[in-house]
Amino acid sequence: MKVALLSLVVVALLVLASPATLAAGSASISGTTEAVQTAFVAVQAAGNDGGNISSLVAQLNSALALVQKASAENSTNPAQASSDLQSALNIAQGVQASAAGVAQQGTSSRQLQFEISIVSAVVIVGIAVAIYIYGDRIFRRLWLRVYAGHLVRKVG
Repeated sequence: MKVALLSLVVVALLVLASPATLAAGSASISGTTEAVQTAFVAVQAAGNDGGNISSLVAQLNSALALVQKASAENSTNPAQASSDLQSALNIAQGVQASAAGVAQQGTSSRQLQFEISIVSAVVIVGIAVAIYIYGDRIFRRLWLRVYAGHLVRKVG
């Protein structure tokens, strides 16, 4: 009975350590890598919309580090590799979900900047027109205030 149980455990260990199991682990690695790549595309789109993507890029870098660590650990410690892959997948999904909000913030920031530029241009043109129309009067009044007490003496 003990020999049969021991042989069953040995067979189970051989099945778990077989190349098919490692291939399933690499499928998880490729699936996680695809999720990270999809998140990268979303972050790139958010950056193109003017969003601040620095924290998202840092999170993606940590997810990539976890994928590389899991790839290295896959043959020695499959449980830890699976945990690292799950963490990387969660990070990638979180980044992808956050990228839409960052893109929206970037779009609204760009719109606000455009509106401020238009208002500034209108104000500058308005001041230029006012100076053109009223500049002579203002200059003469300032001249009279500055030189009101000034006397011109005849030389010679």
